[in-house]
Amino acid sequence: MTILVSVILPFYNSKRMLRTALESLRNQRLETMEIVAIDDGSSDASAALLEAAARQGLSVNLLKNYRNIGIVASLNRGLDEARGRFIARMDADDISMPHRISHQVAFLEKTGIDLCGSWFVEFGQGISRTVRWPYTEAALRAAILFQNTICHPTVMARREVFEQFRYRETYRLAEDYDLFARASAKFRLANIPEPLLRYRRHPQQATQAKRNDMEKITRQIRLEALQAQGFNATPEEQRLHNLIRAPYSISSVDDLKGIEAWLLKLHAAHDDKGGKRIVASQWIRACIRAAPLGHMMWKTFRSSPLHDAAGAGLMTRTDLRVLATLKLGYDSKPFAALRRYGLSA
Repeated sequence: MTILVSVILPFYNSKRMLRTALESLRNQRLETMEIVAIDDGSSDASAALLEAAARQGLSVNLLKNYRNIGIVASLNRGLDEARGRFIARMDADDISMPHRISHQVAFLEKTGIDLCGSWFVEFGQGISRTVRWPYTEAALRAAILFQNTICHPTVMARREVFEQFRYRETYRLAEDYDLFARASAKFRLANIPEPLLRYRRHPQQATQAKRNDMEKITRQIRLEALQAQGFNATPEEQRLHNLIRAPYSISSVDDLKGIEAWLLKLHAAHDDKGGKRIVASQWIRACIRAAPLGHMMWKTFRSSPLHDAAGAGLMTRTDLRVLATLKLGYDSKPFAALRRYGLSA
């Protein structure tokens, strides 16, 4: 039987959540699908769940690493074994919607897009919410300059993408962002504007447990993405570019005004309306980080041409005014609580 889709599913000691993930794949509306599962040296009974699923009729290719070799090497091993015309990603702690796989195949075939993610429902910590990331090609291309806006376990791509681009160990913790940024130079990327996955948040995730290490790698990817898209930023512009999405506060008015000048430069360089909107929206992100500047942040935010270009709504403006009034630091506990319970910005 010809395999249409291979789902790459790495796991490590994931027995507690793996059963639900597998059940969500069993419920997919697609017959010619295989699960390429990579056991990265688990010491629990995770692999037994895959073996039981295979006995019950699920197409499973179970690969076992006899020692823990890490996510990057495990993903690449799974890619080596995948037989599908399309290759999808899935994590052991997430849940795919029943129509996810068939919907993504139809989307790729209809549009000619090479790699797609989707919106997703985030749950497990705080209030569950639907995350609606940029979805058009132009908007996604602009967004990649600042952060990864393709949720890794929602991804499906033509196998040609993964034949040309593999995950790199030197970019571990942000290996997905690195791959997408490089692939965007040769392939068409988009998100499907519909939630196709339930994405579980928990403290053990690498994105939370090793955030500082991840930020160092992310800064390098941002600069490489700028260069790949033809933006020759000066060293000072590079510093300001990374400051926009840094996980700490902006404490200098000069830095905030420097970011404004840099964003205006990027905004002018984009022709597409969606791309311009994404660039302008980063002004909101920068001003959130500049909340300790108080009234000066609010005044600078309102006086910038980026204010109107970003399309900040009433809720976002209210949030920024509150942050400025309280002068909340980006890494403070009160600010973290506001974010967890629905801060719109």
